[in-house]
Amino acid sequence: MAANSRFAMATHIMTALGLRRNEVINSTYLARSLNTNPVVVRRILGELRKAGLVHTHAGRSGGSELAQSPQSITLYEIFSAVEDSGLFAYNPNDPNRQCALSCEIKSVLTPVFLSVTNAVSERLKGINLADLIAKLARKM
Repeated sequence: MAANSRFAMATHIMTALGLRRNEVINSTYLARSLNTNPVVVRRILGELRKAGLVHTHAGRSGGSELAQSPQSITLYEIFSAVEDSGLFAYNPNDPNRQCALSCEIKSVLTPVFLSVTNAVSERLKGINLADLIAKLARKM
């Protein structure tokens, strides 16, 4: 089972848009930066647009730009825009009714999942896009 990279990719896109704040950036440029297909970028941009984080412009000279200042966008907002399943998932199979462990594991995992998810959410709320842009600007 591979980890989901949508949050990392969305954060990369948002950071690229923030670094080039006064420009409209097309999906081909963003795809090259991510080393992926522009279709993947456009799907993620669609989710970021629905969340109100980016503006997209159609057409030959179209592209995307941040809808808000980088200081006002938290990593939690980016995460929420592209991750609909949360951090963890339960076994998608029905429990084996002949196995006590199979029947009870969800009840003991639920509070653990909630606690970790709440901690991650709070941490992501404390980091804004401007923080990442500043760190990257120093390194580039």
